[in-house]
Amino acid sequence: MASKERTKLSAKDIRDLGLWSIFLQISFSFERMQAAGFTAGMLPAFRKMVNDDPDELRRFMKYNMEFVNTEPHAGTFLQGLVLSMEESGTDQPVIEGMRNGLFGPLAGIGDSIFWFTVLPIVAGICCSLSQQGSILGPILFILLYLGVGFLRIPFGQLGYTMGTRAMEGMQEVTKYLTRGAAILGATVLGALIPSYVAINFSDACVFGLGEGTTVQSVFDALLPNILPLAVTFGIYWLIKEKHVNAVYIILAIICFGLAMSFIGWM
Repeated sequence: MASKERTKLSAKDIRDLGLWSIFLQISFSFERMQAAGFTAGMLPAFRKMVNDDPDELRRFMKYNMEFVNTEPHAGTFLQGLVLSMEESGTDQPVIEGMRNGLFGPLAGIGDSIFWFTVLPIVAGICCSLSQQGSILGPILFILLYLGVGFLRIPFGQLGYTMGTRAMEGMQEVTKYLTRGAAILGATVLGALIPSYVAINFSDACVFGLGEGTTVQSVFDALLPNILPLAVTFGIYWLIKEKHVNAVYIILAIICFGLAMSFIGWM
């Protein structure tokens, strides 16, 4: 149960949150991903909020050090939302549910907007300027990249403001929001599977008489991208159901890829 006695944060505290969020990936691991940086970015504001109460700090750090993996810019929105809910005295299970339900969808949305849309377009324009011999190309890209980075500040403010204004309604519909957010995140991330997972048999892998038919053409004719989907679900099953260490899975994929490449099938 979160304590309801809180010192209200100032606009400067939320601006500082946006700056601290730059260190979101300062400590990265397969077990917790961005959890350490996510927690560290909120600590200065939370310390002020609870007047350095050691019990409150321990509680806050413990539940926020659980697994977090989101897009860095959108993650600042989530940090602001968590602080807003803490400030209003929301029960910890509700905050945890919101946090765990939103970091996945925010990752998909943030990646789609920033890394797959805005920055590639900006990079294309700036590269075109550079090819024409204009020094404006790299300068413009650096300035725009920094500008996108500083969007963390208004995102943090937006998360904090939304949490403050909509707290009562959010508590009533938390289970629906978290469920919907999980579905949205799964949909967005599922659509990105073919972009991140590439599995193709080489033309040397054939079956049948004469020239034969390539294995890859059969898969493409039946259901394109079925191989990336199958491998993704297979890895998910190994991690979730069989509790296989992710490092072992990565090593197995590397060995499999090397073996298939050696015999010329991929």
